Amino acid sequence: MKRLNWNTSQLQKALIFIFPLLYFMAAGYFRNLLGNLSLRSCDPEYIYFMSGLTLSDGNLKLGHIDNPGTPLQVLVALVFRITNLLRSTSIPYVEDVLLHPDLYLSVASLFIAAATTILLIVAGNKIYKTTRSVFYAMLVQTAPFLPVIWYDLVGRVAPELMMPFPVVLLTVLIVSVYYRNENTTTKDLLFFSLLSALGLSIKLTFLPLWFIPFLIIDGWKKRLSFIGLSFLFFFIIAFPMTLRIEVFLGWVKNLFLHSGQYGGGESNIIDFASLGTNLKELYGYEKRYFYVFFSLMAVLAAYLGYFRKKAEKRISLITIAVIVTIVLQVIMVGKHYAHRYFIPVLMLQPLLVFLLAEIIKKFYPKKITTTLVSIGIVFFFVWQIQFNNVWLPIKTQAMGTDIENRMPTWHVAQSLEKDSYKIIASQNYGCPFIEYTLMYSTVWASHKKQEEYKPILARLYPDTYNFFTWDNSMRYWGEKFDAQKAAGSGKKIYLYLERNEEELYNRTISKLQEENGAPFAAEKTLVYENPATKEVIFQLKISIPEQTEIPQ
Repeated sequence: MKRLNWNTSQLQKALIFIFPLLYFMAAGYFRNLLGNLSLRSCDPEYIYFMSGLTLSDGNLKLGHIDNPGTPLQVLVALVFRITNLLRSTSIPYVEDVLLHPDLYLSVASLFIAAATTILLIVAGNKIYKTTRSVFYAMLVQTAPFLPVIWYDLVGRVAPELMMPFPVVLLTVLIVSVYYRNENTTTKDLLFFSLLSALGLSIKLTFLPLWFIPFLIIDGWKKRLSFIGLSFLFFFIIAFPMTLRIEVFLGWVKNLFLHSGQYGGGESNIIDFASLGTNLKELYGYEKRYFYVFFSLMAVLAAYLGYFRKKAEKRISLITIAVIVTIVLQVIMVGKHYAHRYFIPVLMLQPLLVFLLAEIIKKFYPKKITTTLVSIGIVFFFVWQIQFNNVWLPIKTQAMGTDIENRMPTWHVAQSLEKDSYKIIASQNYGCPFIEYTLMYSTVWASHKKQEEYKPILARLYPDTYNFFTWDNSMRYWGEKFDAQKAAGSGKKIYLYLERNEEELYNRTISKLQEENGAPFAAEKTLVYENPATKEVIFQLKISIPEQTEIPQ
């Protein structure tokens, strides 16, 4: 019998590794599927690339503090330094990172995936020790399996990928506090504050989740201490934001007073015309989540109605806190809509199912109820696996096709002479020329670092000119474009257009002439046209018209 019990226990512990390993495999799969991140997603990857690089290069006042995103910035900085040590190259650190940016970002992406895998294993083991239920342990580990939105992010470098850390650990702490069935301790208060600060330092969309510990913590003195400590830890963790607090507060003010994304749009707090549309779209994407949410609300109402004063206060408070939090998040997302803004409460789904299960067990606290609840959780796993199986092929097809379409242009771009002029006209989120992505990235460096990196980039990527069509600007690291110098250099001149349109070609040539300060003639020869993406690369032959002397 002892031998049988030991095997059962070991089997249960082995089950706790299933979902974490599946997560790591999924993350590795998408990381390889996406290839070079610069090809299709310079936002947010190359914003955090530059933040991580400048932070690891000794600059604490970062150019990008909006999210704030500090944990990801710090992680990228550490990974970059460690990766550079592993490379053991004689090339100076900054130059090596700027020469191989996709490599460094790829390592950062894999590191995030590995850290998340470890997080899920630790969380599963902690829940198992607390509840002695392998079903609850595995349930908590399903938090990052959000097929509609997560597979757009995993394998990349984005602040949302850091969100499992505060949300999953918050769930573990809530379950622990619930099972102890005693007043919250000073240690609980510190952990709640630290996790709340960590979540908010990743993205401001975590703010509604502060309401859960606020309501769970007993006593107003402790609650006020929680708020004070959370803000204190937030300002410490998000130190680049704290160093530029006036800029950050201005950003937050615009977010509150304007109805559009990123603090833009009309000057109203909520645009009710778009609110309904946004919420309808959110519900359409996350119907299954809202099924669980509404079920929890119904079961709680039945529980309170049936037991009334005999209802257990702790489970009722936790459930009410979670429900209110989700409602607040829905309102926030409806105001500034993007599906990814809903991720913090989407990751609370395991907690919703846990609360649903615990309330159901209150109606009939017998072993048969626990067994039925465990079977219900297994059905939830099957339900989730089926949902993932629906979306995985969709995401794979979309991303795989996009990369497959872009790669031929990238191969042609890599085959061009290194010692050549490159004129890049694009406003896309990625580009086959790394020069474009790096130019985009440097915009997010502090002014000091921009000036410091300019000569380095001009040496590493000489004679590169980026025409940003959205603001009609020509950007470069070295000298201003000189048509006569380019024509007489003997170097080949290439022009990349994000789409083969005569209007874009004419705009680009006109901008070059403006930069040159004088007109010139340009004859184009097709090098490559991508039939799938409509990208095109031309070789230009520039000729300078002879100056006619004016008789005196």
